[in-house]
Amino acid sequence: MSNAALNKCDKCCHYFTDITSVSKKETYNSDYYLNTHRNWFNNPNYKLFSLLGGLIKQKKAKSILDVGCGDGALLTYFKGVLDEAELHGIDLSPTFVHDAGFTFWQGDFLAYDFKKNFDVVISLAVIEHISDVNAYVHRIHKLLNSNGFACLMTVNSSGMLYKLASILRLLGFHSAFNRLYDPHHLNHFSQKSLYRLLTKDGLFRVENIINHNAPLAAIDIPAKNSLIRLVMRLGVGAVFFMGKITRKTYLQTFVVSRVS
Repeated sequence: MSNAALNKCDKCCHYFTDITSVSKKETYNSDYYLNTHRNWFNNPNYKLFSLLGGLIKQKKAKSILDVGCGDGALLTYFKGVLDEAELHGIDLSPTFVHDAGFTFWQGDFLAYDFKKNFDVVISLAVIEHISDVNAYVHRIHKLLNSNGFACLMTVNSSGMLYKLASILRLLGFHSAFNRLYDPHHLNHFSQKSLYRLLTKDGLFRVENIINHNAPLAAIDIPAKNSLIRLVMRLGVGAVFFMGKITRKTYLQTFVVSRVS
């Protein structure tokens, strides 16, 4: 872990990195997708995609914006299951999907002039990278139609994996803690802190909280030795299983409706 300063709000258990203490800012260039987080992008969370697609169908939403759409995996999936939906995505980096059947904008979500609103705004694994999270959720609210809803997925610092990493750190094993709290994630939301952020200004009403994990294959395992890597992956799988049983999973997705 770098020397970046990690802070905690004692009221809501929100951990956040002091951005002024981060020596190297994440650029989100092509290397971010193709190398640094290759496992994550090569193993999309289709189970979550299916849940979100079913929710969109149920609510009969037509216009969808995927914030931080990356390589376009979610929108490409939606293209196959949402026949009449208008699909849009924005990312700081150019998408790697060509002729994908959705509108792509390259730019900063907080500043981009979309010239339209949306029925659904989806944010998967983005808010943890944002320095001004208040501005981020206000922007989502502003871009939603009056009856619109948003889906925000992020890591869950109240989950089993984070708790185990903290225990191991106290015992002198820092690797898991340092990887989870790497400063490329500026925010580490507990369910309490994310709920508070989304509701404190009267912007949203929480409709559902989905407790879930990432595909095991998507998780980066640092060990170079194949046997050690296998043992570590099995260990992560066991923690994921326990997290699912206790509802303390690695990831959390909030489904929220816009409050006018």
